[in-house]
Amino acid sequence: MSNIDAVNALITAINFDRFAEIEARHNPDVTFSSFRGPAVTSSVGVEDWQRAFLRDYADCNYADIEYIEDGDTVAVRATLEAKGYDWRPFTQRVIEVFAFEAGGVQERRLYAMLPDVELDKTATAAMNAALEFPGGNASQTKKLVGEFYAAILAGDGEAAAGFLDDKSVLIDAVHGVAQGPQNVVALKLGLPKPAFGAERVTHTYAGAKDGCVEIAIDPARPRLADWVRVVEGKINVIESYWMLREIGVAPAARKRHERSAVYPI
Repeated sequence: MSNIDAVNALITAINFDRFAEIEARHNPDVTFSSFRGPAVTSSVGVEDWQRAFLRDYADCNYADIEYIEDGDTVAVRATLEAKGYDWRPFTQRVIEVFAFEAGGVQERRLYAMLPDVELDKTATAAMNAALEFPGGNASQTKKLVGEFYAAILAGDGEAAAGFLDDKSVLIDAVHGVAQGPQNVVALKLGLPKPAFGAERVTHTYAGAKDGCVEIAIDPARPRLADWVRVVEGKINVIESYWMLREIGVAPAARKRHERSAVYPI
């Protein structure tokens, strides 16, 4: 039985500020990690977190939703449309991972790019090509993505470049955009490394044409999620989403200017 319907119901509850339903759709001992941090470990805590989040992300709406369902887990790539602390509209690209158990969300992880990312012509062309591709086989996607990240984590740039399309693009709102296999690999291998520990793939989910890869030092502290788009057996687009607080990037969380009536003197 698919869990995508349950994910859509939860997203609808978030879009319409139905806080009691949001709590009910999470298991009582759920673990929720978000790019704003810190982790929340109860359904009541998730409801409180969502109230604060929707205060800062007023009129929040999930748009451009894409899914990868792999076993009891659904990975979602979406664009949040909201109004910020000063009531100006903004967008923020996110990945959410929902792991289900006994019909409820048992683990949830929310990664994000920085707000208002705009793609140039080359990145837009690569993205459109990936979106138009009808897709292949989920097992082949998982194999391709797994081999690419094994090469990256081993520091083998030459092998990693072989899995990339000639017009491949890496979109990382924190560290920059790279175009072409050599530049994509150089940016991936040049990301700041932690002082202690080593990065490793904690989860990989695959669909017919997309993969989602989670990378962390400590699995209890999620760090990075990449949405990987495959076209005809080659990786075409990689979108990097971070636990921003985990890497020392403070998300905008300024107190909202309260709206009030202005009366004539």
